[in-house]
Amino acid sequence: MKITTRKIIVTRFLASALFLMAFGAASAAFAQQPSAGPVPAAAQSGKTTSAIMQPSLNALGQTIGTLRPEKWKASGAVRDEAAANIVSIRQDLETILPPLLASADGAPGSVAQVLPAYRNIEALYDVLLRVAEVGRLSAPNDQAAALEEARSSLEGARRALGESVQTSALAQEQQVHNLQAAVRAIPPAPAPVACPAPAPVKKHKARKKVVKKAAPTSTPAPAPANAQPAH
Repeated sequence: MKITTRKIIVTRFLASALFLMAFGAASAAFAQQPSAGPVPAAAQSGKTTSAIMQPSLNALGQTIGTLRPEKWKASGAVRDEAAANIVSIRQDLETILPPLLASADGAPGSVAQVLPAYRNIEALYDVLLRVAEVGRLSAPNDQAAALEEARSSLEGARRALGESVQTSALAQEQQVHNLQAAVRAIPPAPAPVACPAPAPVKKHKARKKVVKKAAPTSTPAPAPANAQPAH
């Protein structure tokens, strides 16, 4: 019974660990490589998501504050789209991304907690890339150069974060593999031994005690007062 209970507990923990393996890219990379290979520098240093991303995010926030898309040499529709993308980037940096980074920092080794921030940063980079492309063609040289520098910094940071997420996913996959091996190593529970049924107990009827009544004793009749003794 103890062995069976232990096996159930390990199996449930294994199911929880398998749920965390939602990062498909990391799993595909693990399947293609014969070994895990060297650990990226970002993962070796044990940096949190904010520590990896915050310098480039701060630089990006300062850069978009200096942009004036309404003065770029482009059509009105292009300028309006660039302005809307800049507003979207600012809103993401100020309101959407901070709580995601906080959740990721709370569990740096958890793919499930870091992955939402990583996806948001990927989307942020796509928007910044569109703004940088427009700025390269129509913005003044100083603004175009600042945009390119911010884009390059964000690209390097997001790659470092991606390597960190992949390393965490590989570590969790190895942990799941070890748990599977541990479950297979647990010996099966012994078959229950059938105990013979106890013999029926015969009930004895209680005998009633028979109380015998004592026979009445005869007492001699008293002699008459005028009787004479025999000679």
